[in-house]
Amino acid sequence: MAEVLSIIEHETIPVVGSRSYGERSITVKHAGLLAKLTTLPPNAFTWGHQSIKWSQYCGLVQLGDITLEILPKIHGNESEPGACRESLVRMLKQAGLLKIHKPGGADINLQTHTLLDIFIYDFCEQLNQQLVQGVIRRYIVREENIGVLKGKLLAQQQLRHNLAHKERLYCQYDELSEDILLNQAIKYTLRLLLPRAQSPRLKNELTQLIYTFDGVADTLVEVSDLERISLSRNEKRFEPILRLCIIFMQALNPGTGAGGNRMFSLLFDMNQLFERWVAAMLKPVARENGWRLRQQGPKRFMAYREDIDKDVFQMKPDICFIDDDGIPQLIVDAKWKLLELSEAKLGVSQADLYQMQAYANRYNCPSLCLMYPRQDNCLGEYRLTLQGEISSNLTVKSVQVARLQSRSWA
Repeated sequence: MAEVLSIIEHETIPVVGSRSYGERSITVKHAGLLAKLTTLPPNAFTWGHQSIKWSQYCGLVQLGDITLEILPKIHGNESEPGACRESLVRMLKQAGLLKIHKPGGADINLQTHTLLDIFIYDFCEQLNQQLVQGVIRRYIVREENIGVLKGKLLAQQQLRHNLAHKERLYCQYDELSEDILLNQAIKYTLRLLLPRAQSPRLKNELTQLIYTFDGVADTLVEVSDLERISLSRNEKRFEPILRLCIIFMQALNPGTGAGGNRMFSLLFDMNQLFERWVAAMLKPVARENGWRLRQQGPKRFMAYREDIDKDVFQMKPDICFIDDDGIPQLIVDAKWKLLELSEAKLGVSQADLYQMQAYANRYNCPSLCLMYPRQDNCLGEYRLTLQGEISSNLTVKSVQVARLQSRSWA
């Protein structure tokens, strides 16, 4: 079982010649595996002098006998990996990327289980909920040389195979079967997860689910194979399961590195996750004001190039509140970084401010908001007035990751 080392984003980890169990470092061998891991985002970490420093990507990286669990830096919980893990899982859940809640049952302990076990638990729970309605079956065409007529007789094959066996009939027929690509992918994913689960309870759950698919062939399934799957209306309930299969198959690559060292990565960009989480938290705010919430839009262009008759420099705000007439009333940009409270500019980058000014002008929007995670000694929100021909109000706001406490936005 791989050792799990929990570290915080932006933390620097030494690279040493040898290490003892539990030491906050990785060896030169682990660093070599990290360099060969092709599934990592290109800017997930940076090399230092005999060290590595993680960026804003959080999740899991396995390097042979050690699993790095990179957790977000949450205000007030920086020294508590369990609390940071819980906050990350809560964000993933509220952003719609995890379910991890069984009605009438006990939730998994988010502070003591590893991230991978939590992700596996979520997959098992969602799968069990769908299996209550039964395994998906489809009619498949079979050809078989049998002793009774079934379906239709294939004359050419009958002449080729059974001239000397008059008691045999070469038939083609339709059979309702669970041995289809969707179920093969699910079973393959379950087998992929079984050796990686650390909790005995979870290993037992995975084993039971594998037995549920006993009538499904053990087949090597590639992600490209899943692109061929088209779900019918009655099968759409398995769409989230299929997406999770793709995520696990992409991350938990069954390939190995030098010397049989198993490697994989499953990381989330905290910039994107924070944006999705903020959008999920703001949906009730939009409804209360009679607005619609739009993510990554509406799209507009900053300029028009006359010689080629084409709009250029596309704009798409992170979050936009739109009224019934389709007019933007509030534009929100989410930033997963800390403010500099000692500065008059609050650490807001000039590029971000230019971007918000451009939104105000192009969308003729009266209210703007830059949103950051909460930190020490922060007042919660700061109000700026963007000066120019069009004057707009800009709120620089910091929020607790656990929940949004204020609903006054206009």
